[in-house]
Amino acid sequence: MERTKIVHKYLFIAVKPEYANKLISGQKDIELRKMRPHIQPGDYVIIYASAPVKSVIGFGKVKNIIECTPNEMWAKYSLRLGIMQQDFESYYVNHKKSIGIEFEIIKPITPIGLEELKKVDSKFHPPQIYRYVTNEEITIALSQRIK
Repeated sequence: MERTKIVHKYLFIAVKPEYANKLISGQKDIELRKMRPHIQPGDYVIIYASAPVKSVIGFGKVKNIIECTPNEMWAKYSLRLGIMQQDFESYYVNHKKSIGIEFEIIKPITPIGLEELKKVDSKFHPPQIYRYVTNEEITIALSQRIK
């Protein structure tokens, strides 16, 4: 019988530096989103700290995708979100659904700057929300940077 190889997705997300650093330091383990990415437990997330940092600073393995109302998200997970309630409420104003990417594990890496990423893929641009990475060179570059 032929073995089926499980292929994990790599989701590249841009995160404000304040929140990206909280993910890397363990002060938060749930990343908030307004739209649900097409990932599942076991997939990987590449964490890009947006301007002014403009670098990949780590990656994580997805434990779970949480979907609920913003009120339920805050009530159940506020201590794991790394965000003040006022900022949380502003982020989800006029939204009926909140998405949380819960991480099983998060690993820091030696930062990979935007210019270095463009050397690997000259057409690379950081995502506004997220994008899926299939370029093997980028994932290889990340795996060589684990701290």
